[in-house]
Amino acid sequence: MIYNTDRINWDFIGLSASFLCVLHCMILPICIPFFPLIGLSFINNEFHEILLITVSLIIAFIALYNGYKRFHNKLLPVFIYIFTLVFFSTGFLIENHFIERILHFFATGFLIIAHYYNWKFIKAYKKCKIKKT
Repeated sequence: MIYNTDRINWDFIGLSASFLCVLHCMILPICIPFFPLIGLSFINNEFHEILLITVSLIIAFIALYNGYKRFHNKLLPVFIYIFTLVFFSTGFLIENHFIERILHFFATGFLIIAHYYNWKFIKAYKKCKIKKT
């Protein structure tokens, strides 16, 4: 059996990036006082947060677009991705940091759910194709 190993699993990369985002959102408020002591004060930078979210959203867009166009043609992951964009955008517009963290946490959860459904739909499509041949 020959395996195609040169394909990039964008859903796995997106899930990993989203999981790192969740860790960042949960651990950062606890660790902020210790960052200057160990030389990591750059992590508490808004640019770092925006960069992490932008990379996660780009990876999610690539994964969901490829899954939608090439495999399953189902809109559920796309709608969940739109909710993610709304939650992230609203979080950046609100000045309250506590509400911003909560919205970003839910947005990251929605992003993970979108990747999961995309992966599930792709897997079902491939299983269906194998049974037909």
